[in-house]
Amino acid sequence: MRPEHIISMLPLLFSLLTTENVIAETRNAIAENSRTITMACSSFPPYKIANPGTGPKGIDVDIMLEVFALAERNLDYKFYPWKRAVKLVEQGKVDGLCGCSYHPDRDQHFAFSDILGQLSQGVFLSDKASLNEFNTVADLKDLSVASVRGYAVHKELIENGINAYEATNDDELLTLLENGRVDAVYSYRDTVLFALANRGKSGHVTYKELVSNPYYFCFSKKSDQAQSILSDVNRALRTIRHNGAYEKIRRKYQQKRP
Repeated sequence: MRPEHIISMLPLLFSLLTTENVIAETRNAIAENSRTITMACSSFPPYKIANPGTGPKGIDVDIMLEVFALAERNLDYKFYPWKRAVKLVEQGKVDGLCGCSYHPDRDQHFAFSDILGQLSQGVFLSDKASLNEFNTVADLKDLSVASVRGYAVHKELIENGINAYEATNDDELLTLLENGRVDAVYSYRDTVLFALANRGKSGHVTYKELVSNPYYFCFSKKSDQAQSILSDVNRALRTIRHNGAYEKIRRKYQQKRP
């Protein structure tokens, strides 16, 4: 073959190679997106509700389902105790957590999405209790206080030298408060309001907020798709905030505040 013929065929050869590369990349992208993404959740009503039956699945779960459907990602989520869920994601055995707050020591294990929501925490007071100032947890020192064992808020009470009554869940907290066993309960606003609504009651307590912190979807840095998932999830989160789907989900769970 003459040199000039070879030269004339170079554009065609280059085009064929480029096309093959594009096809290969497309196949890889399709294969990547077709892999089921696994998420670990922990029961935390009204955000994540284990064994909901025909009832609501939880704010974060509904948002997660909307986000992954929009991203055209296959999703499988299961419920675990919190510590086990964290460990599974740290080890890369599960792709992500259905929600977690940011701590610097989590940077080495997790890639954080855009903000998923805000988690407010504070104190619920009985109608006989008073609290003039509430700027720190230490301001609760003169009250009898209850909190759910295992919650981060319970640990805060202990760290501040407050001998708190322990409850196993938020419903039990409300029983202690309503029966006059304690002056106050220190917990997460929406979890207590959800428990209060499920009891068919909405009054007899006063809520004072201490802080509200953001939380996120958290993906394992050991996952082979961490950055790809993160990119798709963030894009979908922005979309549902813009089109109103995000607020529609949250309003469905909105409870009356005391």
